[in-house]
Amino acid sequence: MPTWTAVVAALSLAIIALAAIAVAVAGTLAARSARALLRKVEQLAGPAITDARQLVGTIKHEAEALVGASRDIRERIMRAADAAEDRLSDLNALATVVTDEVQDTVLDAAAALRGARRGFSLIEWGRRALRRRRRRR
Repeated sequence: MPTWTAVVAALSLAIIALAAIAVAVAGTLAARSARALLRKVEQLAGPAITDARQLVGTIKHEAEALVGASRDIRERIMRAADAAEDRLSDLNALATVVTDEVQDTVLDAAAALRGARRGFSLIEWGRRALRRRRRRR
């Protein structure tokens, strides 16, 4: 087998490894940006969620305390509380979806890094094979 074929094989392995590294870096950067986005959403939505939960609790408490008040007013307050709870559920579902996407992205980046490490080990194997071949001559 000519020496140039081993060199070409080693170069192609190096190019593949570099491509895998580029994909891993891009995935890592995407994961970081998604994580930053998630943190920003939590920062912006966290106080609103807390306030909304307190508001829902207050609305329910006041609705129960207003036994003597008009039934129509009490039903309106309960509808407002239910709408706030629905919005909180939607926001919680959004946070769950974003968290799942960030976790999936991080796992994909880890898998890409693992593939890059395998590529580097193949390059090292190729180098060792070339060294052994040179020593035999």
